[in-house]
Amino acid sequence: MSQTHTTPHRFVHHRLEVYHGALELLRVVHDAYKGVPRGYRSFADQLLRAAGAVAALIGEGANRYTHGQKRQRFTEARGEADEVAVHAEVLATMGILSEATASTILSQADRICAMLTPLIKRHS
Repeated sequence: MSQTHTTPHRFVHHRLEVYHGALELLRVVHDAYKGVPRGYRSFADQLLRAAGAVAALIGEGANRYTHGQKRQRFTEARGEADEVAVHAEVLATMGILSEATASTILSQADRICAMLTPLIKRHS
């Protein structure tokens, strides 16, 4: 049975808005990924892996016990969100992603970075 937004929260990360934002980023990236032509899939694979890592690292960080462990995972998640932005820009520069799609991805990645920064500072 999968966890949905309408079921009671079982894990700490379900209570974090940034985690749900990361899932939305992953959804947007996955939708864009499906339209990437075969010869450019290696670039798109990097984008998709980075987007998945954002959500995974936020979940890991939220469920760690020490401040240092939390800070490390949230810092890594922020780095992965930055990587998502770079890959989206690269694909847009090559004409593989539309400017509108790249802009949506960049906005979402920027929002996640902005939300992660206070979490990183809180655990410093």
